[in-house]
Amino acid sequence: MRNLHIPAIRVHAYGASDQLFLEEVPVPVPAKDEVLLKIVASGVNPIDWKIREGMMQHPLPFTPGVEASGVVTAVGDGVFGMKIGDEVYGAVDGSYAAYAVAPAVQLYHKPLHLSFEEAAAMGGGKTAWGALFDVAKLTKGQRILIHAGAGGVGLFAVQLAFNAGAYVIATASAENMDFVTSLGANEVIDYKAAPFETQMSPVDIVFDTVGGETTNRSIAVVKPGGLLLCIVNMPTPEKVEAAGIRALWGGTKTVTAMKEIDKLLHKELIKPYVRKVFKSLSHAAAAQDYSQNGGPGRGKIVLRISEE
Repeated sequence: MRNLHIPAIRVHAYGASDQLFLEEVPVPVPAKDEVLLKIVASGVNPIDWKIREGMMQHPLPFTPGVEASGVVTAVGDGVFGMKIGDEVYGAVDGSYAAYAVAPAVQLYHKPLHLSFEEAAAMGGGKTAWGALFDVAKLTKGQRILIHAGAGGVGLFAVQLAFNAGAYVIATASAENMDFVTSLGANEVIDYKAAPFETQMSPVDIVFDTVGGETTNRSIAVVKPGGLLLCIVNMPTPEKVEAAGIRALWGGTKTVTAMKEIDKLLHKELIKPYVRKVFKSLSHAAAAQDYSQNGGPGRGKIVLRISEE
């Protein structure tokens, strides 16, 4: 396959979505401990367009995408437990392509009850698990506020916190309140109806998946000695100290976190939700624009790349 070429999205300069070009690139070859995947679906995440715009630096040119589902088509030396034909999902750099390589340790067998689109929407689960348990050490009986409970990270955080026995409060738009309740939230706050901080009593932990002014406003609803857990931006140390609380960065993503998520997924204790599917690589720009400007919604945006 070394002389074959495949379609892939390439970015040669930082900018708007018109910098996403559909090109032909050589088929990647799996190195030791890697597998080659035929990509069926790629998750579309905010980090994709943030890197494209230059908010985060990435060597140019590059192929966007950080997670996918697909079928193993080749296996490198040293790979055990995966074979050609296996349906898998997980962290895949450069997933806006017909084929991509990934370390086998970052991939997991796709549960039979999940579609490829759903499996490509699992990245938020790893983020949520790492933040709640690796960083915040969430325990049974604690009260937690989860911002954007219907979002790609928030919907997993609500399910995980519920499964851990926490008392879960979540913010959502009015149209998503029933959905977030179905995930396990004890209370759901319509953040558009009135400021969330006026609709609740203090909590042990706030999980801020929104950032901006929401971060500063969240300080008011953290109990003294409690924790503000952030994955977008951090509040100023002065404000944190004045409030008598702690603030920690929760953006950790570990192999252990994904292993735990995979266990819960196979037991059907958690589930992903797909908000919208864009079909074919030619719609990559539309998918990123929708991610950036589509407004509040539920679940993940997915780019369907091929048939299995």
